[in-house]
This record gives sequence, structure tokens and C-alpha cells, in this order.
Amino acid sequence: MIRHLVFFNLKTDLEPADREWLFDQIHGLSRIRVVTRLALGKLLEPREEWYRPRMSPEFEWALTMEFENEDALYIYQQDPGHVAIAQEIRKRVSSIKVMDFVSLPSQ
Repeated sequence: MIRHLVFFNLKTDLEPADREWLFDQIHGLSRIRVVTRLALGKLLEPREEWYRPRMSPEFEWALTMEFENEDALYIYQQDPGHVAIAQEIRKRVSSIKVMDFVSLPSQ
């Protein structure tokens, strides 16, 4: 399995309605046939003071997706729906980092 992680910060002047539109578009990526799981989340603001130093504040938002294998990841990357939404995301973010991880087999 491949886990695709996208960490990002939205531009500070992004209107709330535009943010909601973008998040709706991102959630729509789950309709691409090779996407097995999609989640969009906001950085936790820990209520416990002792936990705060463990958190990296570099990115406020994260998109996580899962794919059966590397071939599925590449199909997704070239899907016209993904290409269009990726362009919209880049217009609205101030910083972004993309990482892909391969799951290790269970022992």
C-alpha cells in the first residue's frame, strides 16, 4: 500500500467560501477509482501543555490518501480530475510538501 501525504498552509487572505469550495473539491478526489482512502485534517491544537512541544507547527492542514500500489498512485497523478484540483490547490496555498510512503509487511 502507498500512503500519499500532502501537508499545506492556506494563504492568509483566502476567503472562507473559497476554502470550503476547495475542501469540497479535495474530498471529491475520493471518486477517482484508484483512491482507496482519503482524509483531510487540520493540525491538532493540543489541550495538554506537555504535548505541545511534540507537535510540529510547520503545516496547518494535511491530506492523506491511500493507494493499493505504486501503479495506482501514478494513475491518480495523471488523472485529469487530480491535475485540475492540484492546480487549484497550488493557487490557494502559501506552502506545500508532498510525501509518499510504502507500507511495510506485517511481521
